[in-house]
Amino acid sequence: MLIKPGSNLIDCLSCGMRVPRDISRCPKCDDHVTRQTDGYVLTEDIAHQQERVSEALIKLERLFVEAELGRAAGLRLIVGSGLIREAVFEALRARQFRGDILGYGQDGQNTGAIFVKLR
Repeated sequence: MLIKPGSNLIDCLSCGMRVPRDISRCPKCDDHVTRQTDGYVLTEDIAHQQERVSEALIKLERLFVEAELGRAAGLRLIVGSGLIREAVFEALRARQFRGDILGYGQDGQNTGAIFVKLR
């Protein structure tokens, strides 16, 4: 996806037309640009640099913004097995209830990692 820094325009991944970021459908091909993704998954460790729970949740919010701007398909969060993990699950539960994310869960057998499906 091509985005100029500070630009309010994005490229429709279906037809290539440059459209304003705040519209949901492309005026040329009628595709849902808010649902488009190139399939990449953003991965970040938010628990192993001596973060407090509040700092980890701030990192999580920053990742959601970054994922939205980059049109990521998902997030892979490294959260450890303690308080941060529980707080992140609570935050994700609320986001799923609001419809902000499609789903989330433990990433395979790794209890310290969470996968979040965004689109």
